[in-house]
Amino acid sequence: MIRLYEKGERRVAVVEEARRWQEAGIITPEQAAAVAERYRPELVRVNVFIRILLALFTTVVVAALVALPAVMFNVKEDGFTVLCLIFAPLCAWVADHELIAGRRLYRCGAEEALLLLAVGMLALAVAIPAHHWGHSAERLAWLAAHVIILAGAVMLTVRYGYALAAFGAMLALAGLPFHLADVLLWQSPGLSRLVLLLLLGAAAIWAQLRLTGRNSLPRGYVWSLESMRLAAWTGIYLDVNLFAHRLLWREWLGWIPGEWQLPWSDPLCALLTAILPVAALAMGIGRRDRALLWFGVVSSILSIITLKYYIHFGHLAEELTAAGLLLAGLAFGLLRWLRAGSKRCRGAFTAEPLLEPRLYGLDAEALAAIQPLTPAANVPQAKGFQPGGGTFGGGGASGSY
Repeated sequence: MIRLYEKGERRVAVVEEARRWQEAGIITPEQAAAVAERYRPELVRVNVFIRILLALFTTVVVAALVALPAVMFNVKEDGFTVLCLIFAPLCAWVADHELIAGRRLYRCGAEEALLLLAVGMLALAVAIPAHHWGHSAERLAWLAAHVIILAGAVMLTVRYGYALAAFGAMLALAGLPFHLADVLLWQSPGLSRLVLLLLLGAAAIWAQLRLTGRNSLPRGYVWSLESMRLAAWTGIYLDVNLFAHRLLWREWLGWIPGEWQLPWSDPLCALLTAILPVAALAMGIGRRDRALLWFGVVSSILSIITLKYYIHFGHLAEELTAAGLLLAGLAFGLLRWLRAGSKRCRGAFTAEPLLEPRLYGLDAEALAAIQPLTPAANVPQAKGFQPGGGTFGGGGASGSY
């Protein structure tokens, strides 16, 4: 990641955690304001709505700038390729040098849109000229454009830590086996699905291993790795679960039901459809990972609905009602069991809501920022010997011994 983002994200994280502590009542508003002033980031930030508007505005402006010379000079496909080759590095240079390094924009939408447009125009510049080269050459050109999008999304993720680019890279990676099958004329659709499972599984394992050292990673990298892991889990689950909908596979991939498939594929897919949500819930609870917990909850609901295609116990409405009652009873029973424990907790689990920092590894730094701002206790000091407090009388000894 570029040094500007890596340094600024740390300050942004401390300020955000101080604000969360203020909302939880741990620190006072004055302390949170002092931390925000002390750790003020040198980056320009906007809210999510302005970010979306700036991204849309930038996309429209770039499209207009590309279309204007194309309309004025009546360029054809080769001329449009030249325009893409000109504007792709120009957009990347403006985003990196002028907006990020010069204006210090921090995920404001404009620089993100420019970088994504640069990758897209470079891919189009490779694919468009192959339109007149023949069917085989056109397939290879679009495969090369696919690889350029994948490589560009990976480069944006590595350099800038954009979670959106990481998600796009996972989408490109998921579509690569099917594009290869179309170019290389693979006759068995099961081979594409097997390659897809291997690629997504490797990506999920690599992202999980990298997330073990999340305390030393910048926040942008953590978001990117979480996006990769969640996208990989989702892709594996959909690849397994959509096996029941063979009509959809036939419509998308030209797969006719009854063609070659792995032995015992139906029971295996049904088993994985049930195991994946349970594994995600177990890992989410054990590691206190909110993303895995949400994935486990959503995939469990989808599994309850779609397991109807594998196992038939009755009508779908009856199965959903029974499953909902079972889950509600399980949640109620767990809460009662936790509240009945010593100090309303059992081990490391409790039924009470706790403040869990969303960003790991920042507690020490936030506490170090807040500690000098904490007012000292007003403790009265012990009084020592003070001269001039009494008088000595002359004459005889009048004191008592």
